[in-house]
Amino acid sequence: MLSVRRFHRVLLVVNPVARTVSRPTLAVIERALSADFRLEVLETIERGHATEVAHQAVTDGVDLVVVFSGDGTINEAVNGLAGTEVALGVLPGGATNILARALGMPLDLVDATGVLIARALEGRARKLHLGRADGRYFAVNCGAGVDAAAMKRLEARFPKSKSAFERAAFRSVAWELVASYAGRAADMEVSVDGGEPTESLSVMVGRTDPYTYYRDRGLHVTPEASLDSGLDVLSARRLPRRRVARIALQLFGSARHVKGRDIDYWHNASRVEISSDTPFPVQVDGDAMQDRTELSVELARDAIWVLA
Repeated sequence: MLSVRRFHRVLLVVNPVARTVSRPTLAVIERALSADFRLEVLETIERGHATEVAHQAVTDGVDLVVVFSGDGTINEAVNGLAGTEVALGVLPGGATNILARALGMPLDLVDATGVLIARALEGRARKLHLGRADGRYFAVNCGAGVDAAAMKRLEARFPKSKSAFERAAFRSVAWELVASYAGRAADMEVSVDGGEPTESLSVMVGRTDPYTYYRDRGLHVTPEASLDSGLDVLSARRLPRRRVARIALQLFGSARHVKGRDIDYWHNASRVEISSDTPFPVQVDGDAMQDRTELSVELARDAIWVLA
C-alpha cells in the first residue's frame, strides 16, 4: 500500500560502532536532514537500545525514524515501529546493508542521504510486509541451521572494520558448511503452510533476493523472494561434501541449487514451523538468537511504514 505522508519530526538513530559510521559522515547527514526537518539525533549504547528508542519515538510523536547503521540495528528499530504509524527510513551504515539495497538506496552515503531526503519531502511511504520469528520481526531473512551457526560464530569474533567483517564472515560460513553441516544427517523437520513435515538439515527464510551479500556479490539463496510477496523458504535435506562447491557457485550465479535433489523450495509462503529433538541455532536479519528446539515463522502483512 502506497501513501503520501507529511514528515516534520525526524529522529536519526545512529549505532556509533557500526562498521561504516564515522563522525565526519554523521555530521554531514545531520546538517542535511536538519535543513528540512525538525531533527533529533540519538546514539545507541547497547544491544536492543534501538528498539527502546523506536518505542519512545512513537510515544513522543516522531513522524519518521531514520536508522544509520547495519541490518542488526535496523532490525531493532523495526521491532519498535511495527504496527505503528511511524515510518522507517534507512541509511547504509553496516557491512552488507541488505534492506537498504532492497529498498533501492545507493550505498554511497551522500547519494543515499539525498535519496532519503527527497523521498521524505515527497512523502513517499509504503506499507511493508515483515516476517516474524517467535514474535520477533525481521525485514530481510531468518535462518535455522548453517547461516545461523555462521552468524553465531561471527558474532563471537565481532570484527570491527568492513574488510575484517567480510573476511571473518567468509571463514565462518566456510567452516560451518564444510566442518559442521556437510555430510551430516538431517536433524530437523520443517512444515510450510500446514503441509506435511519434511526432514531438514538447514532452513533459510528470505524476504529479499539477494538473501545476503559477500562484498558486492549477492547470494541468491531464495531467488524468487521479494518484499512485495510472502516468505520464500529453502530447506536443505542434505549437503553432500562433493556438492558443496557447486552449490556455492550456484548461489552466486544461476541459483539452480533450488532444483537440486536434496533441496526443497517454497515461494510466497505464510507460515513455517521448524522443530528438532536437539537445539538448533537461529538468526534474524543477521542477529543470532538463542538456540531452540522449535521455531514458528509467520508473515506479518503490511506491518510497517517505510520510505520507498
